[in-house]
Amino acid sequence: MKKILFIGTIGIVLIVLGFASDDLITPKSADENIVSVNIPEGITFSKLMEQLNIPTSVAAAILESAKPVYDLSTIVSGHKLALVLANADSSLRRLVYNIDSDRQLVVVQESLGEGVAAATTTYKAEVRPIDYEVEINQLSGTVNTSLYEYFTANGEDVRLALSLAEMFAWQVDFAADIRTGDSFKVLYEKRFLDDNYIMPGRVLAAEFINDNQRYQAFYFESEKTKANYYDENGNSLQKQFLKSPLQYKYISSGFSYARVNPITKKTSAHRGIDYAANHGTPAVTVGDGTVTQAGWNGYYGISVTIRHNDTYRTVYGHFSSLAKGIRTGAKVKQGQVIGYVGSTGQSTGPHLHYEMHKFNSYVNPFTVEIPPGDPIAEIDGAAFNEARAEFLDKLE
Repeated sequence: MKKILFIGTIGIVLIVLGFASDDLITPKSADENIVSVNIPEGITFSKLMEQLNIPTSVAAAILESAKPVYDLSTIVSGHKLALVLANADSSLRRLVYNIDSDRQLVVVQESLGEGVAAATTTYKAEVRPIDYEVEINQLSGTVNTSLYEYFTANGEDVRLALSLAEMFAWQVDFAADIRTGDSFKVLYEKRFLDDNYIMPGRVLAAEFINDNQRYQAFYFESEKTKANYYDENGNSLQKQFLKSPLQYKYISSGFSYARVNPITKKTSAHRGIDYAANHGTPAVTVGDGTVTQAGWNGYYGISVTIRHNDTYRTVYGHFSSLAKGIRTGAKVKQGQVIGYVGSTGQSTGPHLHYEMHKFNSYVNPFTVEIPPGDPIAEIDGAAFNEARAEFLDKLE
């Protein structure tokens, strides 16, 4: 297996070329065959094993062996799962499940010698990184409508657009701030398996110019510095709150103390932001917190209220439905999907109503000042400056 040592914004990055499960998925001899599936919607691990003719006792043994490292009862539809079976008796020798784009669960049958009954066969499980073949690529462009539309129109992977939007989500509201002539540059990993392009990997560095304002981001981590994106001065791009709970949409109604209500036709305050979006568009919480209200809420229809700390809370209204697990008392993380755009309550069409409250008073989310996260550790200053200079050269 080839390895490349790449010095860059993450300090020293070891990129391993090859697929972590090559030796596991590839049959070791002519007496093995492979069964590979994309997990269907709404199926359990036990039911999937039953459909693949794996004995109940074997499925139970695999579930039990995997528990210390991963709970297979939480398998996700659309993810890949592969089984290596013995031709002679169809016994399961190896199982590989892609947990996410970076990790695999690998379950291997332990050798117990001749004549051991299948019911007593045991398995050993571990989580391994997926070791892609990686190329470092640079892309740049000029945006006239939206970042998403640029990537779509130019045949680029829109998942990279999503990564860029997430990186700069604390500096640029991609639903409201984009101007004709905005531009970007990005240095990122392209991931391959067996010479086939799979997906964009980690963004190493990027630049976005919005309304003549330049924003730069560099990925960096060390023993003393948290893995994150930092600006050219080593300050964290991440802030307590995202600028928007939606991306790539437009503002249909802004924060105002005097607006004509489209339903009542009366002039009243609109102390929130309305984002027009397609029915079913996922909306995320702008920050970590605890759900204090979830469900029907009068004018707001199906809504969610999140308490972030003693100072801030946010409200999201008119959902068509809530995301799984969103209920009063639930803990949520910044960027987690909490509901899906709808038109419940007093609403003239599908949109998300978003409010921010500071000390129980309405504030405009676009103007409130939010403190950033921790900067680069002082001891890492020189290493960060060196990495930044190297990647600025590569961005050009």
